[in-house]
Amino acid sequence: MVGQIIHIEQCGFLTTLQDAGRKGFLQYGVSKSGAMDLRSAFYANCLLGNDEHEAVLEITQSPHRFLFLQDAIVAFTGGGLQPQLNNQPTPLYQPVFIPADAMIEFRQQIPGFRLYMAVAGGFKTDEFLHSYSTNLLVKAGGHHGRALKKEDLLQIKTPLTAVQKNIFAVLKSGAKIELNIQPPAFTTNTIRVIHGLEWNYLNDSSKEIAADAKFKVSPQSNRMGYRLNGTALETVQSCEIISSAVTQGTVQLTASGEMIVLMADAQTVGGYPRIAQVCSVDLPVLAQKKPGDEIQFQLISLREAEELYLRDIEQLNTIKQTLQQLYAG
Repeated sequence: MVGQIIHIEQCGFLTTLQDAGRKGFLQYGVSKSGAMDLRSAFYANCLLGNDEHEAVLEITQSPHRFLFLQDAIVAFTGGGLQPQLNNQPTPLYQPVFIPADAMIEFRQQIPGFRLYMAVAGGFKTDEFLHSYSTNLLVKAGGHHGRALKKEDLLQIKTPLTAVQKNIFAVLKSGAKIELNIQPPAFTTNTIRVIHGLEWNYLNDSSKEIAADAKFKVSPQSNRMGYRLNGTALETVQSCEIISSAVTQGTVQLTASGEMIVLMADAQTVGGYPRIAQVCSVDLPVLAQKKPGDEIQFQLISLREAEELYLRDIEQLNTIKQTLQQLYAG
């Protein structure tokens, strides 16, 4: 089963095709890109027996409507929107059969900000520097290097595997495959961070504020970075550094005392002090915050952050292996 699968009837303000991002090009000034919530993208692909790095749709919270042009099995993960088929909620974190000529609508808001949708066989996308992710800055990768818009047509990349054909047959018969996957808690406001290289640029009172106060995600936020509104932080020295390496999760302090958390489309260097670094395990949680949401940083040690990361990787691998064994059986 290949060919055209989805006609975009209505598209919200930012929906792009994203995979795990492009690696090895930061030294050339090319951002990583990739899914903002990598964990949800991973789940969506694994639920369908896809390669975990296959491109998925990243749908930002706003009304959408997709017409399916052929039978398909899909998986929705993440948050922000509740997909509906014939005005009935379509479950998240489960493989779902969508018949040809069906319309999937996304209107009802739920906790979170970004919904991910994978299709068995993957989406056919443009490759740029070994990744299928959309890089909006250089207009490359994904779907012609841009966000989706009304009247776009999406295609399946490869024919279904034997395993996917079995899943397809089971779901098309009307049976359900219900998996006990616990969705992430997008309602938590706690974002764990470690000290950044320039943490000591902050004066003592600002260190306490950064660690204890709540900050609100500003409307001036996007896939490059989240600007945080709250009490302005003060430094004990000039608030600038020689341009230095930054990455997703780096918390920069601007001269006005505002913090900016760099996200998936972040630049590769910056001249603002790097006062903290968001733990990788909490980047998916932060990616599901929208303008107006509050967050509160929690400082932890580097060792704790590493242990959380390793535990998270172990859990993801366990889920992947469990699904592979289930589908193989």
